[in-house]
Amino acid sequence: MSHDNLVGIYPSSPKQMRSKLKKEALIQSGRELFILQGFEQTTAKEIAAHAQVSTGTFYRYFSDKRQLLMSLIEEQMDTLMPLELEWKSGDPEKVLAGRLALHFHKINKEHLQKLMPELLMKDAELAEVMNEAKSKIREKFLSHLTFLDEKELLWPDLDRETLIWCLESLLEKLRDRISQGKEVDYQQFAKAFCRLLFPPEAVQKMRTGEIE
Repeated sequence: MSHDNLVGIYPSSPKQMRSKLKKEALIQSGRELFILQGFEQTTAKEIAAHAQVSTGTFYRYFSDKRQLLMSLIEEQMDTLMPLELEWKSGDPEKVLAGRLALHFHKINKEHLQKLMPELLMKDAELAEVMNEAKSKIREKFLSHLTFLDEKELLWPDLDRETLIWCLESLLEKLRDRISQGKEVDYQQFAKAFCRLLFPPEAVQKMRTGEIE
């Protein structure tokens, strides 16, 4: 299932600048209220009032509050997905630390991640889309592990499925810690993460650009 199906067909599309501004105001108001109050506790009427438009105007552009929320999620789908992991060159620890910092900065900026536990429990369609997308990311990471293995950069005695399970658990704990507003040292996390993957000599090869 494609995430394009999450939003569906809008009742209408604004043509005039004034109408476009009203729709944008509704989107921003929806974002703020969903994050502040939660999805279930927020109504279309409240979103319209917050945007200083009529409830009728809300339904002119969105069939319901779910469609508005799904438009926000579709826009931020890449951010809401787990981080895609890949190393081809450079210091693996620095590369990972930088990508983690950027990834979670985007998440914290949007705040939509805080809504996902509530939504995934109640919206089967969204849960299916997210699970499919996560599976594709996992398959891509497995493929990259094969590439690293062929280059003899991984620990040779570790089972790949077990390794991925451990790494996914680490990333989930990191995400939980950040969502709770706790301090995170990305460099230290990246160091621990990479040491599960790479022997010291492999890290040195990657740092000096010795990978073909």
